[in-house]
Amino acid sequence: MLDPTSLFTWEPHVDQRTLRTPTMVVTLGSYVDAGHTQRQLDRLLLEQLPNRVLGRFDADQVLDYAGRRPQITFDRDHFSAYEAPEITLRLLTDHDGTDFLLLNGPEPALQWERMAASVRHVAEQLGVERTVLLQSMPAPAPHTRPVAVTRYASDPELVADEAPVLGTFQLSASFTGLLTLRLGEAGQRALGLVAHVPHYIADNDYPAAAAALMGALRDVAKLAVPVDGFDLAAGIVRAQIDNQVAASEELVEMVGALERGYDAFAEERHLRNVENSQLPSADEIGHQFEQFLADLGDGRPDEDGESAG
Repeated sequence: MLDPTSLFTWEPHVDQRTLRTPTMVVTLGSYVDAGHTQRQLDRLLLEQLPNRVLGRFDADQVLDYAGRRPQITFDRDHFSAYEAPEITLRLLTDHDGTDFLLLNGPEPALQWERMAASVRHVAEQLGVERTVLLQSMPAPAPHTRPVAVTRYASDPELVADEAPVLGTFQLSASFTGLLTLRLGEAGQRALGLVAHVPHYIADNDYPAAAAALMGALRDVAKLAVPVDGFDLAAGIVRAQIDNQVAASEELVEMVGALERGYDAFAEERHLRNVENSQLPSADEIGHQFEQFLADLGDGRPDEDGESAG
């Protein structure tokens, strides 16, 4: 593997030795940005929160331009502008004055191990204690229900309060999946949040998914990020979809079937979470056992052979 530390370049004005930021948010692309969720998150965060670029990863080393072609402008008889893709690390400040990192850009297509090692190295330099990865996926979910957000983590203990939704299976890897794995192996905490976007609108903007992810980010990372910036757009999109569905009997039936499946899924998930919440933690079990031993001690026979109780 080539030197991972040479893949990232700090901006000239940045002295990384003076920076310590415990939280890093990652919105690197994955299989598909369902509902254009990551793009919407990036736009709102960068528009509403103070931010500055700390450095960039060498996109030329890790992107496949032929597989995901950048845009270039042709003006009558010449090329006038080229939108070079970037993988950028920024420092943002939330509404309460708390700093956090944002790593965003297209998904690396090449040198995954080197890129993951480079991200891990930069995170260690900046004292990152928790990495939160935001993603979306097309799912058999109706637009008439709240957007479900599921979680995964480098350490199962980080999501122990939530019953797992899926079983064990193999699938095609994403860079963020590998990054989560490598961060965990290095002893760093990584938590992934995945919004379930209705599959029939996954190729269009779906602000409700972006809103759900932003709310989940606020809850797990305790960051004062903007959570109501998608309300108007989400309402407009919902009305448009409702009108299109109402005009087709086939779509009405499809959405109805998805609603029944979603409701059954939500009920099962609720029951499993209730069951998990009723189980005592390891600390609680240990405390109860210690109390049990203490109670036994209180009932020991005294010198006359009678119980002290």
